[in-house]
Amino acid sequence: MNIVKSALGYYETSGNPKLADCIIGHSFGTLTGESSVNRALAEYILGLCEGRPIIADRMLVEAFPGKDEQVAHVVEGPISNLIGQGVGSWGTLVEACAYMQEHGLYLPAMVAQAHHIGRVVMQAEKLGITSVVPPDVPRTFDGASGQIWTRSVLWWVPREIGGSLVLRAQGKL
Repeated sequence: MNIVKSALGYYETSGNPKLADCIIGHSFGTLTGESSVNRALAEYILGLCEGRPIIADRMLVEAFPGKDEQVAHVVEGPISNLIGQGVGSWGTLVEACAYMQEHGLYLPAMVAQAHHIGRVVMQAEKLGITSVVPPDVPRTFDGASGQIWTRSVLWWVPREIGGSLVLRAQGKL
């Protein structure tokens, strides 16, 4: 997978989601209401989990109908800002990796927005995590998000491609 294809929403499914022993979820944008992409991601995860532990960042957890009660581990901290400070995908993956090791988990189903999931999977590989990538993850953007780059594909692609250069330089991609 290359970052340009990933940023454009092309990703490859891999593995059998039924064989995953946990789920790692990543938020997208800052909205958590019923029509938000984060709510779509939360509902997607709930449909996939079948009792498996869920690891997700706080923003995504806020979109779950029952909040924390369905999530085994919540990654706390500020979401990413324009210059990449905050927990972000990398921080979520680092905490997920530690949680998985502590609980004897080895094969997560990775869930993120379609234009985000390719990079997240590439970052997980840097941490030694092999991911199951399920089909048909949500593709929508949130036009009113506080993270301007998650409002549309036109904002997302340049930030994602430029940000990937920084992540590579930091050894996070």
